Amino acid sequence: MMEPIWITGLGITAAGVVGLPAFEAVLRAGRPAIAPVAGPGPLRRAALLPAAAFAPAGPMPRGATRAARSALVVAREAWAQAGLQEPAAVGLVVAGHNLSLAETAETLLAQQGRMGFAPPRHALQVWDSHVLGVLSEALGCTGPGMLAGGHFSSGITALAQAAMWLRAGEAEVALCVAPCAALSTLEWQAFVNLGAADPGGDNGQTGELPPYQPFAPGQAGFVPGEAAACVVLETAAHARGRGGRPLARLGAARLAMAGRAGPEPDAANEARVIRAALQAAGLAADAVGYINAHATGAAAGDMAEAEAIRAVFGGGAGAPWVNATKAITGHGLFAAGLVGLVATVLQLRGGFLHANPGIGASPAGLRLVGRHSEPHDGSAALCNAFGFDGLNGCALILNSTENR
Repeated sequence: MMEPIWITGLGITAAGVVGLPAFEAVLRAGRPAIAPVAGPGPLRRAALLPAAAFAPAGPMPRGATRAARSALVVAREAWAQAGLQEPAAVGLVVAGHNLSLAETAETLLAQQGRMGFAPPRHALQVWDSHVLGVLSEALGCTGPGMLAGGHFSSGITALAQAAMWLRAGEAEVALCVAPCAALSTLEWQAFVNLGAADPGGDNGQTGELPPYQPFAPGQAGFVPGEAAACVVLETAAHARGRGGRPLARLGAARLAMAGRAGPEPDAANEARVIRAALQAAGLAADAVGYINAHATGAAAGDMAEAEAIRAVFGGGAGAPWVNATKAITGHGLFAAGLVGLVATVLQLRGGFLHANPGIGASPAGLRLVGRHSEPHDGSAALCNAFGFDGLNGCALILNSTENR
């Protein structure tokens, strides 16, 4: 039997707030953080983070990018909650890729008409490995480190990689850290033109638009939500040896490709990765009481996920509850998977399921949580994260009896 992997620390900045207590309060209230935004870009609404989300306390390497600073904020929160004391053997997995496109675009714009101008530090900051370096120096970690890119499933990709390290004895503790990515106007316009992102209307006329409701009909795509998150994974033996306590257990983290490129969702492959997570955890479908859905507000993707959930779990009163954290936080891009996982653990521990703001009866044939939160005393939950090019991930989280 494989040794259990515990989740011993969490860190979060999302839904316009910083830190676990504030984030849990937002979830319990079911209060969307999405608001109108001003600017020249194609987007008219988003859930933005405050300056504190990019201002880590304590020492920080010089020249850290916005993404690196956001990563350090959540990593330090998770580190403190886990009570880690020995950084040397801790592994680091940074979830996501192309994390600083906005800064690169700004540097390129500043270079125009200035032949030979380029800040030397750009040669360091442009690579996502910069985030690894900043975290390693600030936290003192000298264990294994890597980048885990899987588009919007990057968070689950990072969990799967960290779990492999722990199973193989490469590390006894691993931090999975998803920074807040910064896209440029080019990427946002491309998302809008593709039909993946909701432009939010013309000239800021957000008041005339229906609320952002993943799984509801008539949605025009995802609404961005700045976010960063961190999850500490640890072997149970190591945690017990230092007096650590689990917040939850990682039952499984599984990945599956659909065998094709492009943005189109694949319900059959999504169902396959959900079944793979169940099988890896040794659980039957009826053991799962709650699903934190990927649900973004892109109609095709939401309907495909609903089809996948129905294929695995069926429908009716015995099906698991489903909610969409992005309805509150917006879409955190490469951090979305870890944001969903943090939300899942908080709900399992807190005995509640957050509301799906604005949604009444389920239009997708799912057992959706409605406009108000539900009490919940479940022991197993799934967290989905699906990306472009058929990159799909699913994590199974077990509520630990040892955390009480």
